[in-house]
Amino acid sequence: MKQFVKSALVAAVVTVSVISLSSFISPKKATVPATTDAYLITLESNVAVGSNFEWTWKLTNPNPGNGNNGTLQNVSHWSVPLSLIAEAALVSSQYSFDGVTWHNATTLVERDPSIRQCTTVDVLKFDVGTSGTAPTYYRATFNADFVINPFATSWVKTGGGLAGCNVYYFSGLGTSRD
Repeated sequence: MKQFVKSALVAAVVTVSVISLSSFISPKKATVPATTDAYLITLESNVAVGSNFEWTWKLTNPNPGNGNNGTLQNVSHWSVPLSLIAEAALVSSQYSFDGVTWHNATTLVERDPSIRQCTTVDVLKFDVGTSGTAPTYYRATFNADFVINPFATSWVKTGGGLAGCNVYYFSGLGTSRD
């Protein structure tokens, strides 16, 4: 019992000493990381066009820079997972730098190797990004109607200096209305 009390007393003295000494240690100056949740992804429209349904989003970088001191790197591409029903209903995908002139994009849903550490799901990869504060528009056309899911997930990939998986919630496709 005497040995137990002695051990407990030594442990208490060591604990108090560490706590007391730690108040004199100045913390390292932290660098300000880029705020990865600052990219803006908005659903611009969800409209019926003939027998199809076009979904158009706008992705904006409001604070472009090199990724230091709160700035954000340009986006290299945007990856959006689709349900099996949405994937089967996908007709085409496009991108635009002005929301008027549209360019065909690869309409392929598969694994994005650049985000393999983030997810194992297949994605529609819009392989075009942003430049400065100019928005980039993305459009996907489906032959089925879907409800809006305000908490759909996507991945934003930058030029390489921004670490992490960069998951973004946006208003995307929910379940089929059929």
